[in-house]
Amino acid sequence: MRSILELNAEEVKEYFLKKESYSSIDLPYYFNFGNLLEAVSKKITGHRLSDFKQENPRDVDNVNYQLVSNKNGKYAWRPFQLINPAIYVSLVNKMTNEENWDFIKNRFSEFQEESRVECHSIPVLSESEKKSNKSAQILHWWQKIEQRSISLALDYKYVIHSDITDCYGSIYTHSISWALHTKKVAKKTENRDNDSLIGVVIDNHLQDMSHGQTNGIPQGSTLMDFISEIVLGYVDLLLVEKLSALHIEDYKILRYRDDYRIFTNDSFEAEQITKYLSEILFSLGLRLNAHKTIAADDIIKSSIKPDKRYWIRNRRIAENKQKWLIQLYLLSEKFPNSGTIDTQMRDFLEFLKDSDKEDHNLKTLISLVTEITLRNPRVTPSAIAILSIFIDRLPDKEQRLKITDKIKLKFRNIPNSSFMMVWFQRLYLKINETEEYKLPLCKKVFEPDEKIWNCGWLKGNLKEIVEQTNIVEGEEVEKAKAKLEEKEINEIITSKSY
Repeated sequence: MRSILELNAEEVKEYFLKKESYSSIDLPYYFNFGNLLEAVSKKITGHRLSDFKQENPRDVDNVNYQLVSNKNGKYAWRPFQLINPAIYVSLVNKMTNEENWDFIKNRFSEFQEESRVECHSIPVLSESEKKSNKSAQILHWWQKIEQRSISLALDYKYVIHSDITDCYGSIYTHSISWALHTKKVAKKTENRDNDSLIGVVIDNHLQDMSHGQTNGIPQGSTLMDFISEIVLGYVDLLLVEKLSALHIEDYKILRYRDDYRIFTNDSFEAEQITKYLSEILFSLGLRLNAHKTIAADDIIKSSIKPDKRYWIRNRRIAENKQKWLIQLYLLSEKFPNSGTIDTQMRDFLEFLKDSDKEDHNLKTLISLVTEITLRNPRVTPSAIAILSIFIDRLPDKEQRLKITDKIKLKFRNIPNSSFMMVWFQRLYLKINETEEYKLPLCKKVFEPDEKIWNCGWLKGNLKEIVEQTNIVEGEEVEKAKAKLEEKEINEIITSKSY
């Protein structure tokens, strides 16, 4: 795998315009943004986005499309966004201009100059056709964060774990210019609207897609992951400068996006570093999560996440599918929406797709999978695949429809979870073809003219391209079966595996 900072301007542009870079949200396989991105890129490359505006996008609603995922089945949500393709491609074009890309890479070289602070969340490019960029990123986390943390027990006695509260939603867009050009340069009156500065260009694009707001960046794309790294890399640099001025030298910091692991041989120094980090973040409108800031003197134990420790300690080889699912239910009850439950549901799916053993008590199995999903919305893709297999094994169509209707009612009781309903549509697709949906992304599956993004601010052919280029592969929808096919299941299993 290669970091995108190793790519040249042309290569990184191609990377960001891939459909999986545009949307890192797991959606059913018939959604494909590739043709749309290609058509928009062909139209606006060599032009300014302002050439296609008939009004200011900051004056209209729903420029981006928001898809909400419930985090715990209750009252915590994570908003994802599908960025308006016109703004997305324009921003990619600006950032991957050869001069701008070289400038950005040079700035990252400054962020990463201090070896005692290691950032391992720069997006990576998989060099294997069998491995997605997403699974390569997860492997990178495992090697460079979990495994590296365990090995650091040889060198350090203490570690503090912390993360940033609502990082993407709190990033101050002007701070991107501060990070790239220094605060002194960016805050000069003559530079605040100077579009020869790439930081200003990024800031303006972000405001265009969010009603002119300067707080928060959209979540749900590799491009935004990278832009967040610009700000967080700047934080790394400021922290190194602060610690150097105070002659604090015996430490190591591992950072993956907004998660920090601070290693020292002196517990007081660990607390000092955390304090200075908090002060720097605060100056940029960010803050550490007090509830997730934990100090430990057992580095090996604390390096492994609690949900993973619990599963290693408590997992038993299940004699049947029901016992296996009960174990997963108990895991999800103790650690809702954790990474381990997501991984283990994919493992169960992989086992199930190759199992031809007769299932007894199918309704019990379906009930268990449904309840696990309601409490852990992140497992929705794998859970829908599992449910499709179990439902397919019911003896007749009437029972299949009756059970699926019950699942639908359960899902609809989860507040603000459009992500779950997009996947439920896949389950229902060939079981009840007359079902109507209110969610625009669901309606788009059957109604090509349904508008996803508000493009009233655009004019001419570009507006038509965004509105009329299909993002749903109709042939795949027509060919879809009630039970997810092997290629769909394999895509779900491998999308986050390592």
